[in-house]
Amino acid sequence: MNTKEIYNKTEGLAQFKTYLLLLMMTMIFVNCSNDDEGTFQVPESAVNKALALVPGTVTESESEIEDGVAAWKVEITTQQGAEVEVYCRQDNDELLRIDGESGPFDYNIVPGNGLIDFNQAKAIAAGETAEDLENWQLRPEDKYNNQWVYTLDFDDTKVYINAVDGTVLDVES
Repeated sequence: MNTKEIYNKTEGLAQFKTYLLLLMMTMIFVNCSNDDEGTFQVPESAVNKALALVPGTVTESESEIEDGVAAWKVEITTQQGAEVEVYCRQDNDELLRIDGESGPFDYNIVPGNGLIDFNQAKAIAAGETAEDLENWQLRPEDKYNNQWVYTLDFDDTKVYINAVDGTVLDVES
């Protein structure tokens, strides 16, 4: 093999590596892009499930990893102006968690599956503190053996409520 052949093979390999790198970067960009850029689309089934739980306007939707599980995150603004995030599994649209990010918290969410609704959780927590609610979350909690738990975060107090039977699990001040 002469010098010219070696140069041509080396140049071809470098071009191939550059092409492969560009292809990988494009794939990463597409996978990390969101709906606003027109390159990524959360399935209609996940959006519909989120809107069935939280009526309002979808403001953002994207793919995320939630506790090691591929999830669809759908952010919704309620008619009252509150911001709520709904997370569903990507493989079957099963509910993973709901986050009430900001108020006003004068809406109700009925998660189904034998879980108490948000208004019931708020009423139970109101018996523990007179503070203003800042945010809340519904999810399976590791520290409670993966039971579904409402975590209501008030000014200086956090109330944990079993989402199945409504018992207060803990109050942190």
